[in-house]
Amino acid sequence: MAHRKLDIDGFDTEQQRMAEQMQYLSTKSDAEVASMVDQKAASARAAITRGNSVEALEKALADPPYGHGLDAAQSANAQLVSEVLMATRAQDINSVVSSLPEDSRDVLLKYIYHGLARPAGFNCGVLLSWHERVVEAGGLGSIVRVMSDRKTI
Repeated sequence: MAHRKLDIDGFDTEQQRMAEQMQYLSTKSDAEVASMVDQKAASARAAITRGNSVEALEKALADPPYGHGLDAAQSANAQLVSEVLMATRAQDINSVVSSLPEDSRDVLLKYIYHGLARPAGFNCGVLLSWHERVVEAGGLGSIVRVMSDRKTI
């Protein structure tokens, strides 16, 4: 139950400017972005089937759908990343994380936080073990970069 009768967030000019900027991050239509996510999902699932977790995670993290109004594509890509994380064996997590470049580790951390914010749809135990390994590899700087980045997933 909301305690406010007036939506004061609508008066925040910084948030309005942010929404306008995020709108132009994606120059593709919703259907194009959704089809790209579907293609990525097919190739990532094929890599999982072959047992190649590194390739599957790289494909899932490549070109994440940023932008305003792409909720379906963003949630589908988050679900894909979650599938890859759950399919990776616990003893392989360190090698997978160490093989990722810093940018991909930051994107992975964004997806981990996205999943932890929605515990009903994601396995938080798996996400927490990945979080531990990503922070070990990237340091506290990765957390700061993810928390201060305006491009959210």
